Amino acid sequence: MTPPDNTYAELSMVPDRVIPVVFVPGVMGSNLEGIGKGSGYEWLLDSTETMIGWALRGPEVRKNVLTPATMEVTDKGRLSEGTRQKAEELRRRKWGEIGFMSYSKALVWLENALNDYHDPHAGERVKLMKDALQASVGERALTEDEVGLSYRYLFPVHACGYNWLADNKISAARLGKRIDEIIARYRKEGRKCEKVIVVTHSMGGLVARHCSEVLGYRDKIFGIVHGVMPAIGAAAVYRRFKAGTEDYTPVYDLESGITSEILGGDAAAMTAVLSSAPGPLQLLPTPEYGNGWLTIEDGSGSYSLPAKGDPYSEIYAVRGKWWSMAEDRLINPLNKETDRKKHQRQVDADWEAFADLISENVKNFHEEIRSRYHPNTHAFYGSASEFKAYGSVKWSGALRGPVDSTLFRNRPIDVLEARQLSDKELLAEGHDAPEIGTERSVEATYTDKGWFPNSRRQFFLSMPDENGDGTVPERSGVAPKAHCKSLLRVKVGHEPAYNPSKGSENVRALRFTIRAIVWLAQAVQTTSMKYDN
Repeated sequence: MTPPDNTYAELSMVPDRVIPVVFVPGVMGSNLEGIGKGSGYEWLLDSTETMIGWALRGPEVRKNVLTPATMEVTDKGRLSEGTRQKAEELRRRKWGEIGFMSYSKALVWLENALNDYHDPHAGERVKLMKDALQASVGERALTEDEVGLSYRYLFPVHACGYNWLADNKISAARLGKRIDEIIARYRKEGRKCEKVIVVTHSMGGLVARHCSEVLGYRDKIFGIVHGVMPAIGAAAVYRRFKAGTEDYTPVYDLESGITSEILGGDAAAMTAVLSSAPGPLQLLPTPEYGNGWLTIEDGSGSYSLPAKGDPYSEIYAVRGKWWSMAEDRLINPLNKETDRKKHQRQVDADWEAFADLISENVKNFHEEIRSRYHPNTHAFYGSASEFKAYGSVKWSGALRGPVDSTLFRNRPIDVLEARQLSDKELLAEGHDAPEIGTERSVEATYTDKGWFPNSRRQFFLSMPDENGDGTVPERSGVAPKAHCKSLLRVKVGHEPAYNPSKGSENVRALRFTIRAIVWLAQAVQTTSMKYDN
């Protein structure tokens, strides 16, 4: 009988219908721990402190420890804070499998934005009913009905790490198994759950595509959102074989320098790992990347590879050339055999194993996922002049010494067949040895007639040449366009693409991801999880 007022009661109801979101990280983004010969070692991306030891570990340790057989995924990684979920629940969702340094802020942002039931009138989904993101494909705002439907479901964010050293086919199978486990978990809890939505970063996109389209998990996935995926590969992999992980900070930055050394700062450190790691090798440019992305210029001529659309035989498995991607002398630093013949037999065996990886793992994987995408695919890619990436890689040659430079600068040489100078020859000429960075010194034969049959040249690797995200060039990032329901170009760096603390463009990428998830969730109405009214 009291006078009426504006008080009201609020009853919160937690949906019993679940659309899990599974985040799949990029290469080197999953936490690993050693087994067998690798026991005692960890690739634990909790902080710089947990990773700094790798900056001091040379090629021998890396070759012995960082292999598919001596590492496995661990979920012991540091867990994020800032969500409504308890640590026990985040551990069940496997957040500890992926790198805290790279993904903690992204996971928290996604979890909070997708489960803001306490404030549904001011969340990101509501804002996206008004805000435009300027996507080049599929740009439109969310509708009230789409947002309203999304609030009738739970979107718990899960993670799926994988052994990034192993073949991405194995990682794809692991993702498939994780999808099965997640769906089974919610059903066991008495909730309705039929399919998941997958969100990927970098190489995780290749893993998800193989899982969905080759292993047959498409029907258990509403759709996939890819972020900065090297859809047709990245030429930076070749560069890292030859010179290690690049660091192009304008002024030397201690953190960037340490990161480069952790990942592998020169050709010896990188080749020791990459030569026996199918996963990273599968990031090499595919035939769809195009011809001519590797060029060699010596002043009198220019050579471009691949020329026949076969990078596997024309570049990756070429042995014994100074420009060969993998230098056989660097593949196995554990080969300490003093007998020359025995040493060479081991070198030959190591090269054969590497060549088999190229033909059996890399080429086959590329062929299996070629132009294959989930029918409900959304993607964003990085393209900015401030984040140049290797669209192509160039070796530029210069003559060694004033006599050569003055008298013979226009004489043509057989640059592709040039002989790389030995460490002894380099030291005799006052140069550092071995050459495992951005320089290679060679002796080449002149192709014309003259008094001097040979010339010594020094070749230098180019800087990145194409707008991108610092790792993936635009040509590879934009490659899925024909298969996308929506596609967004952003100005983000590769590794922190999903990190909201890095700037407004990174937040725009996350908001694009949220919008895509809401769109993908509309397909729930074709399942048994549909509400009757």
